[in-house]
Order: sequence, then structure tokens, then C-alpha cells
Amino acid sequence: MGGEEGKAFLPLLEKPLVAWPLLVFESSPEIQEIILVVPPGQENKCRKKILSPYNISKAKIVSGGAERQDSLWNGFVEIHACNVVVIHDGARPLLDRETLKNAMDAAEQDGASVVAVPVKDTIKIGDEKKMVLKTLDRNILWAAQTPQAYQYPIIKKALEKAKEDAFYSTDDSSLVERINVPVRIIPGSYENIKVTTPDDVIFGETILRRRLKIQPIGTEK
Repeated sequence: MGGEEGKAFLPLLEKPLVAWPLLVFESSPEIQEIILVVPPGQENKCRKKILSPYNISKAKIVSGGAERQDSLWNGFVEIHACNVVVIHDGARPLLDRETLKNAMDAAEQDGASVVAVPVKDTIKIGDEKKMVLKTLDRNILWAAQTPQAYQYPIIKKALEKAKEDAFYSTDDSSLVERINVPVRIIPGSYENIKVTTPDDVIFGETILRRRLKIQPIGTEK
């Protein structure tokens, strides 16, 4: 997705994809600082095409690492002292202020939070031969999203422990879980999609048009 420019610059209703969540963070009074972690070599491009045109003044750009968790570490070490750290995937452009605030409030109260939605489909565990081993109870299953929010000392300890153990995960809350800190689930929205396919772009633009009360293309009068 995104071709040579990368997914961050993929146009979504004529704005770069990552500009949408950045504008939510920028406009949130609870957010003091934004650390934008980008692929090495795209730092100046992000400044010129995203931060400057959309007046993202709270953001500082940091170069990413080989893996997602390496990028997370690179960003984390640049954070100034704060109470709560929020981690969000730039590929989730449809973040809203209410979800962000709910995640932060839960982290302040309970220490750690993850936005998630109930799983709609029945989930099965299969073996290497694609034979069903077990069917899981979807009534207790949640699909994790971002933002995820943590009190600073908690995520610091979790990241340092993972680095020490060379433990990698695609989900930040699992790093916190492995140091035995409970994580609060914050019910999210099925609209908070992660853009990974061309169909997701169409779906995302449809949601944005409805939110912004823009008529779909071809229906203007």
C-alpha cells in the first residue's frame, strides 16, 4: 500500500493518511507532545508534506527501526517527562477525540488501557494441516486496536524488559501484560480501521465523507 512513497502519504480525501490522526492529537488539549516515528530517509519529506501544510506544531520526527517495536523504542526514548504515553498506529486514520480521551482517562486511573472491539466472527485454531483444533468462545474475544495508553513508568518498564529479553510482539499491551500489569479494555469503534488494502481506503473515505457531511462523488446536485 502506498507504493514508493509509503502508506503515510497515501491520499485519503486529499489529505495524507497519517495527517488525519495527527490532526486529532494536535487538537487535543490533553496531548502535550507528539513523537512521529517514520522510516529512515523520510524525515524531511514528512516535515514538508505533512507537518508544515497541516500545521502540526506539537510533533517531533524520529527515525524508525528494523521492526515495529524498535521504532516504538526509538520514539519512546525521545519523550519528555509525562504522566501518560499514548501509542497509535499511523495506519489508523479514523481516530476520534472521544476514543483518545477515554483511553487516556483509563490509563490515568488503572495504569494501562487498550482500545478494542468485540470479535464478530467465530475464531478457530488450526494445525499445520489446516485442521481445526479448537473453536474459541467469541463472547470473550476482543480485537485490539490503537490508541493504547499507559502510565509512563509502566510502559517504560515493559519496553525495557522486552529489550532485555529480546522479546518482540506486534501489540504493545502484550508487553505490559508480561510484566503482570492489568490492562483495561476500552470499547472502541469498528470505524477505527487499519488501512492495509485498497478496499480499506474506499471504506475510510466513505466514513470520512459521512463524518464531514460530504456527499459521495457522483451524487452532488
